[in-house]
Amino acid sequence: MHRRNLPFSALRAFEAAARHNSVSGAAKELSVTHSAVSHQLKQLEAKLGIPLFIRTNRGLRMTHQGETLLPVLLESFDRIAITLDELRMQDQDQAIHITCTPSFASKWLVPRLNDWYTQLDANRVHLHPSLSFLDFKSDNIDIAIRCGTPPWKNLHHEIFMPIHLVPVCSPGYLQRIQPLKQAEELLKYDLIHADVGDHDLGEEWCDWLSGCGVVCPNNIDGLSFHDPALAMQAAADGMGLAIGYRELIDNDLNSGRLVIAFDRVIKHQYSYYLVYPLDQNNASVNVFKDWLLNS
Repeated sequence: MHRRNLPFSALRAFEAAARHNSVSGAAKELSVTHSAVSHQLKQLEAKLGIPLFIRTNRGLRMTHQGETLLPVLLESFDRIAITLDELRMQDQDQAIHITCTPSFASKWLVPRLNDWYTQLDANRVHLHPSLSFLDFKSDNIDIAIRCGTPPWKNLHHEIFMPIHLVPVCSPGYLQRIQPLKQAEELLKYDLIHADVGDHDLGEEWCDWLSGCGVVCPNNIDGLSFHDPALAMQAAADGMGLAIGYRELIDNDLNSGRLVIAFDRVIKHQYSYYLVYPLDQNNASVNVFKDWLLNS
């Protein structure tokens, strides 16, 4: 029989039915109906002109011809499955695994990934958004983008971009609190906090206020989200004023979802860094790293 005429669906139905000794078992495995499997088996037997099963009250029993065919199919299907898994794993090995915070992913990286994929032979990117510092080895991470101050133990780092703080809110909220003449006036309104990890509540508000020459109160009340993206969403929804990272909010400002509440930009004590293992020498990762640095 020529390979172009091989009845693959029927052969698959036969192989499953033979392993289960049951049409019902094959139908369940293949996620098709009992009648569909029966039809495939009858078609295969008609095409070959030989019986492959003897139907009994207890189920199916293979004929001599069926017993001859089954091991060939088992070996062939197993080899196909193994080869496909190997190809899939090779493709995964070529992918670039990157981790960053959810807010950086949604506000900066994801909007730019389309540009990456226009590069010639660009490797696929597997993005692992996380607020925690993932383990490079156990989590299969190639490179991380992290906000902080170096050094990171046993890891290489490169400065990626500085961070500048600016208070933002929705256009409607700004209309309610105008006019603002001094930075300390913002303390009278609803403040939204996005501080994460071990940072004190309102730490970034204090950084901004101190940069404006304002003595920060001991206690700053307000809403706390522990995720900058959620804080920006709350601000856009008119819930109050939030400290935004100027480098991440271009799209929100351009779309009018957010507006700058007080036009004073203060440099953050932290910056974004590219962080990766000391022994990282993957050419594809290096190309992606260079793309990040030039984006």
